[in-house]
Amino acid sequence: MSGPDWFQVTETGPGAFVIGEPGHVNSYLLLGDETALLYDTGMGIADIGEQVRRLTGLPLLVVNSHHHFDHRGGNASLAAYAEDIAVHADGAALHTAPAPHEWLEAYAHLAHDLRKRYEELYALDAGGFFLTDSRVEVRPVPDLADWRIEAVRPTRLLREGDVVDLGGRRLEVLHTPGHSPDGICLWEPETGLLLAGDTLISGTFFAHVPGADVAGFADSTRRLAELPVTTALLGHNLRHRESADFVGRVAEAFAAVRDGRSRPYASTDMFGVPVRRHDFDGFAVLTAPHGTDR
Repeated sequence: MSGPDWFQVTETGPGAFVIGEPGHVNSYLLLGDETALLYDTGMGIADIGEQVRRLTGLPLLVVNSHHHFDHRGGNASLAAYAEDIAVHADGAALHTAPAPHEWLEAYAHLAHDLRKRYEELYALDAGGFFLTDSRVEVRPVPDLADWRIEAVRPTRLLREGDVVDLGGRRLEVLHTPGHSPDGICLWEPETGLLLAGDTLISGTFFAHVPGADVAGFADSTRRLAELPVTTALLGHNLRHRESADFVGRVAEAFAAVRDGRSRPYASTDMFGVPVRRHDFDGFAVLTAPHGTDR
């Protein structure tokens, strides 16, 4: 499926680009002297490889932050192009299933609804206070009748402490379970850059989905807060980058949720699944209802 207008590509730091699918997911391209690294491949709605090739001719390493479909949707289109598709060892078996038709259908409905709500919000705002950011637009949704997310077998397994060498820049692999058991962040000590996937996002944290774990989220975010982060690049939402202050606030929030110090209320996630919602300054944490979150 093509459609270069689906993406918004922006340089977000020296040798670093966000390849955003606004309103959906953010993937990141880092350029070294010898190799380029693509952290996550997005929804697979349009060809992310086309965007990468516009930005660099370097050999490509793909790293998936975790196995969820919206972060590996472009793997199949990159399998013949990338030198390796790397995942955490705990997630290798989780990459063997394609996205079910029911999931694709539900997300397509959600994507169309998101665009409709965005248009309504933008129209209201244009006649009022101009609070929305006109530089970032939630894209119109193309025809998704033929949309598929295929299973792609990883060719490289990563573990805690591994170093990814791009030539002139080196990133450390951090195993950060919480949102999923195979979550990994990539940390560049020389610059303070953190590629965070869904371990850090600027909206609602999904701590209620299968495989999620509140205590794991608390441990992983506390660990990230102890790093000298200068810039954290986030997996979702229109606000794709944050500072160390945000990382610390997320860690404090998850500690409060884990310890029963927050005040949740009944709500639903974007798919209509019942959750308990814990609101904080600038983000929320969703946990399973009826005390089943861990």
